[in-house]
Amino acid sequence: MCSLFLAAAAVAVPATPLRLLRRGLAAAMSTAGPLKSVDYEVFGRVQGRGARTYTEGEAKKIGVVGWVKNTSKGTVTGQVQGPEEKVNSM
Repeated sequence: MCSLFLAAAAVAVPATPLRLLRRGLAAAMSTAGPLKSVDYEVFGRVQGRGARTYTEGEAKKIGVVGWVKNTSKGTVTGQVQGPEEKVNSM
């Protein structure tokens, strides 16, 4: 089993995200609480192990939106948006 490190930072969104999480922003905004957006990058042996598919499935279950993609550095990067409470649970 390998360790995965997750780093969150305020970074610019890539020009062409490769994979969108298939849920509308309106669904995430249907709650009255404050909204939050988090950019993240996962380090370790993550590419080719289903990280993007798993992230998409979890996002759908929780009710957040965003995107996720592989990078040329061998990491997985993405953005999660939605109600603060739900984003924190991701």
